[in-house]
Amino acid sequence: MHLVNDAIDEIGFTPYHLKLFFLNGMGYWTDTQLTYLESSVRTFVNYQFGYTYAVSNEMLAAGLLVGAIFWGFSADLIGRKIAFNLSLLLSAVFTIITGTMGTMASYCIFVFLSCFAAGGNLVLDTCVFLEYLPHKHQWLLTFFAFFWGIGQTIAVLLAYAFLPNNSCSSADDCPSHKNRGWRYVYYVNGAIVLVMAILRITVIRLKETPKFLVSNNRDAEAVEVLQSIARKYNRQCSLTLEQLNAIGEVKSSDDYRKHLNVKGTYTLVKHHLTILFANRKTARSTILLFLSWFLLGFAYPLYSSFLPVYLATRGNNISAPDVHGVYRDNLISNVSSMGGPFIAGALLYFFPALGRRGVLCIGGLVSMAFLFGYTQIKNRAQNVALSSTSFLAIYIYYAVLYAYTPEVLPSAARGTGNALSIACTRVASLVVPVIAYFSDTSSAVPIWICGAFVGVIGLMALLFPFEPSKHRVV
Repeated sequence: MHLVNDAIDEIGFTPYHLKLFFLNGMGYWTDTQLTYLESSVRTFVNYQFGYTYAVSNEMLAAGLLVGAIFWGFSADLIGRKIAFNLSLLLSAVFTIITGTMGTMASYCIFVFLSCFAAGGNLVLDTCVFLEYLPHKHQWLLTFFAFFWGIGQTIAVLLAYAFLPNNSCSSADDCPSHKNRGWRYVYYVNGAIVLVMAILRITVIRLKETPKFLVSNNRDAEAVEVLQSIARKYNRQCSLTLEQLNAIGEVKSSDDYRKHLNVKGTYTLVKHHLTILFANRKTARSTILLFLSWFLLGFAYPLYSSFLPVYLATRGNNISAPDVHGVYRDNLISNVSSMGGPFIAGALLYFFPALGRRGVLCIGGLVSMAFLFGYTQIKNRAQNVALSSTSFLAIYIYYAVLYAYTPEVLPSAARGTGNALSIACTRVASLVVPVIAYFSDTSSAVPIWICGAFVGVIGLMALLFPFEPSKHRVV
């Protein structure tokens, strides 16, 4: 890994890396786009099919959970390339089909499938980009969350465009021909994802990452990948196969081609899990990561679920008086979120002494302050302002956590560790609709709890044992 890192640093940042940045960012874009798509149309889908409980939200969270585990584990078993090429394509097809469904059962099945296909993007996108990235450019990982803001903004914008004039006003009279808005939203969102999937396949022919190849004793392929990038962009790359062979072979090779059976796959998965807890320091890092993701999975979705009903108890002047106004305010808040990754990246670039852990702590504590402030709003202007600043602040934390997680995970188990981290937040998200459905949403207590959770994980960041800004990723 040291030799591979030397070669990557020697080649430097190339147009290949720039293409990877934008094409991998599209995976972040899709993840949040589908999440906000489902939440935007949920009310009108429930009107049409006669439901009140957020069953489709549960299927979305379940799809993202299963997808993260499936694609993440497979990335360490058979490589990053297959999932990179397939995930967006499958998600686009399933998203478009979702808009044609005529029953709640079939609708939920395709919500699950579209999110299952997209669920591996957050696991793989940072892994693929990171394993090609020179050390001095690792801070760019924080900017991936900017694409997340783009995805949710587009989803809200399309909902704003189609839903107000093409939807039922209540469940009492809501046949399909009066309620076409949610279908239009699915068609257009799915088409956008399809365009991104085609760009992934055509703009860049992804090669397997050198670090995955080296960990599987495929040294010759790793050298060829790096040498081909260097030749294409007229860069130097002094790494040779002889240098790698002189060190020896990886004794616990994860080469899936030698383990094409259930027992072999189980052995490899167990081996990857063992790597995540290889010693006390690594185990501490892994446990704190999982706990941070779990608490974040409670805090942010729970806040989003409780907030609308809580605001309704604060008076008529807090929220917009009509559907157009609601979507307008929501759009402003979501656009504001895109500033979070820029602030995070600027802090890392201009104040390197803070490190990843320092910026995580700042993001968590500032988010806590704004969430607590939500309990004191008096009018619509304050509502929009606090909503926007809360999105902005929490995206500082999100941006760095998504970058930090793969940075501190070892290459051989990076996909597995990333998958389990995101799975922790997906599990928490599955519980949130249940809590919101059965709890007193008119109380401010849940918002105080959410703010406290975000503050706690901000302080927990100071306990992380590794600081990636001071060492190269292995």
